[in-house]
Amino acid sequence: MRRINTARTVTGLAALVALVAGVNLGVLKSDAFSPLVLVPLAVGIVAGIAWVVLILTTISKESSREGKSLYGLGAVVSSVLFLGICVVIYAFAEHMGKSWDLTKEGRRNLSPQTIQVLQTLDQDVAVTASFIQVEDELVSIAHGKTKRFLDQCGRYTSHLKVEFLDPQLAPERLTAMKVTHASTQGTVVLTCGVNQKVIMLSGGSPRLEERDFTNALINVVRKSRPKIGFLTGHGERSIDEGDTKNGGSMLKQLLEAESYQPERMAIRISDPEITAEYDAIVINGLGVGGAQSDLHPEEIRALDEYVDRGGRVLVLLDPWRKLASSAASEQLVPWLARRLGIVVGGDMAVSPESRWNIEMSADGSAFGERPNESDFLGCYNAGHRITKNSDQKLVFSVARTVSAAEKVPANVVATELIRTTPNFYAEQDIEMLFTAGKAAKAPSERGGPLPLAVAATVKTDFALNDSGQTRDARVVVVGNSAFASNGQIHLPGNLNFVLNVFAWLTESEDLIAIRPSGKEDPAIVLSEGDQRTVVYVAVLGTVQAVVAAGLIAYGLRRKYQ
Repeated sequence: MRRINTARTVTGLAALVALVAGVNLGVLKSDAFSPLVLVPLAVGIVAGIAWVVLILTTISKESSREGKSLYGLGAVVSSVLFLGICVVIYAFAEHMGKSWDLTKEGRRNLSPQTIQVLQTLDQDVAVTASFIQVEDELVSIAHGKTKRFLDQCGRYTSHLKVEFLDPQLAPERLTAMKVTHASTQGTVVLTCGVNQKVIMLSGGSPRLEERDFTNALINVVRKSRPKIGFLTGHGERSIDEGDTKNGGSMLKQLLEAESYQPERMAIRISDPEITAEYDAIVINGLGVGGAQSDLHPEEIRALDEYVDRGGRVLVLLDPWRKLASSAASEQLVPWLARRLGIVVGGDMAVSPESRWNIEMSADGSAFGERPNESDFLGCYNAGHRITKNSDQKLVFSVARTVSAAEKVPANVVATELIRTTPNFYAEQDIEMLFTAGKAAKAPSERGGPLPLAVAATVKTDFALNDSGQTRDARVVVVGNSAFASNGQIHLPGNLNFVLNVFAWLTESEDLIAIRPSGKEDPAIVLSEGDQRTVVYVAVLGTVQAVVAAGLIAYGLRRKYQ
């Protein structure tokens, strides 16, 4: 019996050591069929079988002792059952398809605009994600992130029909969609009816950007593309100017991404008319991109007639604008006051802390107002559709006041959209401020908070088709134009404000929301050795360390107690 017990102990320890060695080598080698892995596993299995046989032999020899056989048999059965339960739990954990992306990008929720666009979908959109099945870590990361992102989008709508395919196995699918160029790192195609948009993943950290996906989704589901005319001939900021600081090309790109058609336009003095083809027109700063001048009286008349027909207008003005001729009389600002009840001040908003930059946010602590005491939430009018949910910082580099008159025309509703904090005041001596850099509040100068933008709705008699309904005009005037320039429009608050203005002007309210930002974290690409080490530590290393510590503690307790 002593020999059997010794053999049982030896075979048990041999089985344990061999199996542990085989499993560890399998994880580290990432090759379960390597001889270096198979040999110790085979030894462990043989030794384990021998150990079971010896256990059963011992049980049979000690069967004369009551309860001993049942106790030993129960130990063997319990061990086998425990091993089986562990295998089942591991299988479920391995194949349940659940994962957690702990990067900043993975923890971030979808933006309000993406959720809003998804929830308002009323037609199916086919999303075809094409990824080549290759041993490329970047492609694998892009594939996984794309799947998780699209799964997240699918929670908000049933109209997304997502399919993943390998273009090498089904090249005819991309050909049928007329996709002639596809990225080796992944290509995503969105199709809705006859509209289609292709997103090609590329770069050192390829992924499906939420901003790209949302813009593509907007493009394929919109039934029309509003045409936006940017007025020229008065030194306006050009949408074709790529200067990184003062150009306006970035605004053009952003509008095109949301399915607008921006283009330059002019009003001919000989035939002053703004045609109905324009869904909105923009006066993007006077005198900031060329010779400074005001609108001609004939252009003002065309603008007036355009508003009478329910036109939409955005006016961006700066405090330093001066007429090219001292003999000329100002046209645009008086027209805004007379026609719309929008008063543009000949001043500049300054504060003791900042003469140039004006930062506005939803934080109301500076105003000392109680809830429901004002229509504003911090610097934003919470009652108007453009600024209702604004919660990001809006930055103006110098601005003039723009306010609603105390008495506006009977057919006009004018609403102030944004305001400065109370520490600002309206400096009237702009020339002294720019030349000497000095400013001090005079008793006659208006104190803060100062309004910097106004939205107006004008009731008109212009019939809309044969429906019997009339089309109201919409106008927005902002006391700064630089916030929409290439150097500043990248700021999240600036970008959302100007694009929400266009969405309101063109009655695309489904686009008024906080838009998604760009990529956050670069992917961490591990080498094959790094991956094996991480898997080993996570799967086996920690468990074995705990078991080893327990065995050591058990041995020490038996020795000294």
